Amino acid sequence: MKNIILFTNMSSIQKHWESALKNSYNTVSIQEIDELIAYLAKHDEKIIVMLDEMSIPSIEDALLKFKKYPHAVILIFNAVPEVYHASTLLGNGIRGYENSYINKDNLLKMLSSIESGNNWLFPDLTYFIINKYMQNKNNNEPEFMSCLTEKEKDIALMISEGLSNKEIAQKEKIALSTVKGHIHHIFEKANVTDRISLALKFK
Repeated sequence: MKNIILFTNMSSIQKHWESALKNSYNTVSIQEIDELIAYLAKHDEKIIVMLDEMSIPSIEDALLKFKKYPHAVILIFNAVPEVYHASTLLGNGIRGYENSYINKDNLLKMLSSIESGNNWLFPDLTYFIINKYMQNKNNNEPEFMSCLTEKEKDIALMISEGLSNKEIAQKEKIALSTVKGHIHHIFEKANVTDRISLALKFK
């Protein structure tokens, strides 16, 4: 099993993470930033660091220190994730941002996605980024659109405009499960794994 660093001084978060990762990862618990830096300096193999933001005095200072250790894959967690704040951290090399109490199945999906080279952002942050930064669309339709059904084209456009699954379901008057099925097919045909990558194809 692979090692994964759990950085938090909140016992409830630590227990939640340890319980979720049991049988999937070997966890290394660290509570002091200097101890974490010393660990990264001593071990140069690629390692995921799950960082509880509320356990760090200054996340910006910490991220600057981590830049010296490119083998550390930094994932930030916050019990109260805040969209705008999270968006300001994305340029600092973090690969994921989530709620500290993300459920076990989604946490394991997140880690699997990160290990495959993808990024992972909580849904509200994904919608915020699409809405704020990706509204200028190219007039030319992306090539993959010709492979989509008319319904899939409509939904792909709505995703590129930052609509959530629930908003798409309401607008199209279809079930949420149907929206998820369409999105799965759209991602496959567009050869993407997340909403931001899809939205970028429309720029």
